[in-house]
Amino acid sequence: MVKILGIAGSPRQNGNTSLLLEEALKGARAAGATVNKIVVCNREINPCLGCGWCRRSGACQQEDAMEKIYGLTLSSHGIILAAPVYFNSLNAQTKALVDRHQCIWARKEILKEEITDPDTRHARRGLFLSTAGADDPHAFDGAIKVVDSFFRLLDIEYYHRLLFFRMGERGAVRNHPTAMRDAYSAGEQLVAEISRSLGDTRS
Repeated sequence: MVKILGIAGSPRQNGNTSLLLEEALKGARAAGATVNKIVVCNREINPCLGCGWCRRSGACQQEDAMEKIYGLTLSSHGIILAAPVYFNSLNAQTKALVDRHQCIWARKEILKEEITDPDTRHARRGLFLSTAGADDPHAFDGAIKVVDSFFRLLDIEYYHRLLFFRMGERGAVRNHPTAMRDAYSAGEQLVAEISRSLGDTRS
């Protein structure tokens, strides 16, 4: 069974990226995946302290919601990250979740540990959904770099991204001619690609 993790990064309930994520997760379920969802703003996630503790231990010394989140980001076959762009990067709450994966970086790059299952690592895929209020398609450039690094750390081959600008109003994405349908289809295709990759190995 393909396991998909949806990360809802927006602080705005029922905002544009949240709507896109719901459609993508519907598509993933329709394709046969089991789905977990994290609403970042409903979790206690402290910012990284830059203390260096994890470079020695591979663990973060802070005790908050991240310990459970690490289990999901490392074990899921696919991650759908949905977050808005603020000042040309990910919004602060989502960026905090990404930054707190510094301990995973330490495990992988310094301590040379296996952070994901070697048997299914090749099948891991990611999907990035984002919206921006700016009338500028380059508003996503900074966020893309962050997500690329995040997915690369998690042994995820970047699968796809859906980016919509001029989406400043809540729910504006619903008025886009294809956005909701595109998100649903992307969720389906993400699961299909993972399933094919897993099947190729198991056969």
